[in-house]
Amino acid sequence: MDAPQLDQNAMAAKLRLYETVLQATPDLTYVFDRQHRFIYANQALLNMWGMRWEEAAYKTCLEIGYEPWHAAMHDEEIERVIATRQPIRGEVPFPHVTLGVRIYDYIFSPVFGPDGEVEAIAGSTRDITQRKQHEQHMQLLINELNHRVKNTLATVQSMTLHTLRNSADVADAQDKMEARLMALSDAHDILTRESWQGAELAEVARVAAAPHQITDGDRFDISGPVFMLDPRRAVALSMALHELCTNAAKYGALSVPAGRVRIHWDWLGEEEAGLLDLRWEEYDGPAVRPPERHGFGTRLVERGLKYDLGGESVLDYAPEGVTCRITMPAPKSVAQESA
Repeated sequence: MDAPQLDQNAMAAKLRLYETVLQATPDLTYVFDRQHRFIYANQALLNMWGMRWEEAAYKTCLEIGYEPWHAAMHDEEIERVIATRQPIRGEVPFPHVTLGVRIYDYIFSPVFGPDGEVEAIAGSTRDITQRKQHEQHMQLLINELNHRVKNTLATVQSMTLHTLRNSADVADAQDKMEARLMALSDAHDILTRESWQGAELAEVARVAAAPHQITDGDRFDISGPVFMLDPRRAVALSMALHELCTNAAKYGALSVPAGRVRIHWDWLGEEEAGLLDLRWEEYDGPAVRPPERHGFGTRLVERGLKYDLGGESVLDYAPEGVTCRITMPAPKSVAQESA
C-alpha cells in the first residue's frame, strides 16, 4: 500500500474516532461557518432541539427557532470570535424539547484554516442546571443558617439575662443555664435530624420529658395526632415544656414519686381555620399554690409562646395540679399532610 493510501486510511480512522467521541458525549457540540450557519451538530444538540440534522443543516440560530434576543446574542459573539481570534464563554437558559428550560454553559472557539484565518467557530455547551440549582440551594442554606445563628444567640442572650436576674446565687444560675442550654440543644438536635424542615410534636414532648422519667414512660402520658412543627415553633415549644418540667420537678407533680403529667393535643375548630390545642396537666402531686413571683420560665410560657407560636398560652395553678393550655393556628389539612 503506497503512502497516499496510508494517509487516507489514517485520516478516515481519525475522522471516525472524532465522530464517535462527539456523538457519545452528553455535551452539545457544534460548528458555525462565518455566515453563522450550523455546519455540524452532534446528536445531543439535535435531541435538545427535537430535530434531525436534515432539518437543521446550514440554518442560523434564528432559523432553528431561537428567541430573537438569543440569536442576536450569538450572532454578536460569533463576530467577536472572528474579530478577536479568541474564545468567549457564557451562560444562557434554553428550552430543551423534553426537559424544559435548562441552564447551559457554552464556549465558542475559533477554528483556524491553513492560511491562519478564522474559517469556522466551534462550540461546546454543557447543561449546568443541577449545579446552578445546587448553588442556589446552598446559598439559601447559608442565609437560613445565618438567620438561625442570630436567633439562637438572641435566645441565649435573653435566657442568660433573665436567669442571672432571677437566680439566688452563681451556683443556682449555673445550674439553670446549663439545663436551659441543654433543652435548647435537644431542640436543635431534633431539627438537625430532620434537616431543619421541622420537628414532630410527639418527639419534642418526649425529649423534653426524658430527663424526668424514672423508667421509660412511667411519669408522662404523651398522646396526640401527628403534627410537624416548623423550626421556630419547635424550639419555642421545646423550651416551654422544659420550663414546665423543671417547675413540676421542683414544686409540682414531678416532685413526688406518685406525681404524673399528661401532655395531650388535638385540633379544635374548622378544617381550614382550626387550632392545635395542647394541654399540660399535672396530677397526683402536692397541693398547688400560686407562685408569689413569676420567674423566667413562667414569663416564657405565658408571654414568649404567644409571640413565637402566634397563639395563646394560659397557666392555671389549680390546687389539684398545674395545668397549661397552649393553642396555636394549625389548619387540620396541613397537619394531615405532615402525617
